[in-house]
Parts: sequence; C-alpha cells; structure tokens
Amino acid sequence: MNKTSVRKYFLVLFLLFSLQGCGWMVDLVFPLDVDRFLGEQFYKAAVTGEGHGKIYKDKSLEKYLQSVVDRILKSKSIQYKEEFKYKVTIIDDDKVINAICAPGGYIFVYTGLLHFVKNEATLAGILSHEIAHAERRHSTKQLSTNLTLYFALYFVLSYVLGPDLAQHAADIAGLSTNLLGLANSRSMEEEADEYGFDYMRSTPYYPGAIADFFKDIQKEKKVNPELKGADIPLEKYLSTHPLDEDRISANEKRLKDAKIGAPNIKSYFKERYRNNIEKSLGTKEAD
Repeated sequence: MNKTSVRKYFLVLFLLFSLQGCGWMVDLVFPLDVDRFLGEQFYKAAVTGEGHGKIYKDKSLEKYLQSVVDRILKSKSIQYKEEFKYKVTIIDDDKVINAICAPGGYIFVYTGLLHFVKNEATLAGILSHEIAHAERRHSTKQLSTNLTLYFALYFVLSYVLGPDLAQHAADIAGLSTNLLGLANSRSMEEEADEYGFDYMRSTPYYPGAIADFFKDIQKEKKVNPELKGADIPLEKYLSTHPLDEDRISANEKRLKDAKIGAPNIKSYFKERYRNNIEKSLGTKEAD
C-alpha cells in the first residue's frame, strides 16, 4: 500500500473519530423515533420480565411518583415533553438503589431507591437527573459512538492488516469502546446533573436536594464497604460517575451561582413522601 493510500485511510479514521464525539451530529442524523424505539424495547423487556426485575404493580404508588415527574415536566427547559413518554414504571427489587430513564422517556424506579431515599425533593432531584439523560439523548449518543468506533477500526484494519486479521477488530473495538465510554459517561453524568438542577428550579422542591442522595451513598459505603454488584452498583457507579464529593461541590456551586440560599424544610416534603411510600411498600426491615 502506497503512502497516499495510507494517508487517505488515516484521514478517514481521524474524521470518524472526530465525528463520534460530536453530540450534535446525533440530533441531525438520528430522529427521535430512534429514542422512542429503543425505549419501547427496554420497556417491553421489563414488562415481560426479560430484564431489569419484576414490575411492581401499585396504582396508588405509580400515581404518586407520576405526580413528582409531572411537576418536573413543567420546566420550560424540557424540550421533548410532548415527544417522549415520561411515564413511571416501578421495578420490584429492594436491593437496587437506582432509577433509570430509558430513551424516549420511559422511567423506571426501583423499590430499593424508594426505601433508601428519605424525602420527595431528593427523589425529584434524582428523577430530574434521569430525565436530563433522556432529554440530552445520552443513550443514543453512546450508541452512535460505539457504532462509529467499531466501523472505523474495522475499516482501517481491513486495509492495513488485511481481511484475515481484520476479524480481530471486534475485540479491539470492544476494549477501545469501554475506555471511550468511560470518559463519555462521566461527562454525560455531569451534564445530567447540570440540566437536572435547572429542571428542579421550576418545581416547589429545593433544587439542590439531590446532594442528600450523594451524602447518603457515602454513608452507606462506610457502613457496608463491601457493597457491590446490583446493590448500588458500586463498581459500575464508581467507574462511570464523577466522585460523590465532586458532585456535591458542583451542586453547591450551582446553588451559589443561582443565589439560592439554605433550604426551607417544607421544600423537602418529607412527611408526604414517607406516608406514600410506607402505605404502598411498608417499612423496609434492616438486614
């Protein structure tokens, strides 16, 4: 292969790697139908019990959680409130402290999170963060990143190493995608924190309430340092999220920049939260 061909191949590689980092390309190339389709598949898998745990069916609890989401959706900053579902589904798993907003606005809240959180404002902060993931189309952007990286590596290896060795591109792509996905995940978490904070400012909740969740997670780590796997999950949480201390500091800076003072205890809606959770889920016994 001559030098001109090599330059062309690596120019294409450079362009592909450059484009995969441009989130705005997703908004131009991938229609919202892609997000809705991905979210619908995620939802169907959950409903049929093929993944993510068993559905917890409680109309009263669903209505309560949906009311929290609906307050968040009043934010004028939320762009796709008409295009995406933003409907709550409860997953029956007390060991998982998590909430997920799949593409297209399919929101899943684990019972473990509902037991763990102490007030409505903190839950709203978490849900605002998850809604921001859907609004910023983070899952779709990650998908586009993985596909671009795979085809870029396969394209170059096919010409540089030959068709026989090019079959190993998948292994290399997988490793590289994990490394690249780590950086993207951290930046996306930070972006979701920022946008979630903005959404919270349109609600009756204290905008910085999500910091209580980070602080409680820190306490949980000290009480049970071996906690891992599905429980938080700590291993994945630590590798793909900014450190809790950093997120708490960033949250405090946002409050200061927005000139938001100390919270009014009423803005946490603690009693209303506990009444609704205990009425539907009861009180979780200590292990």
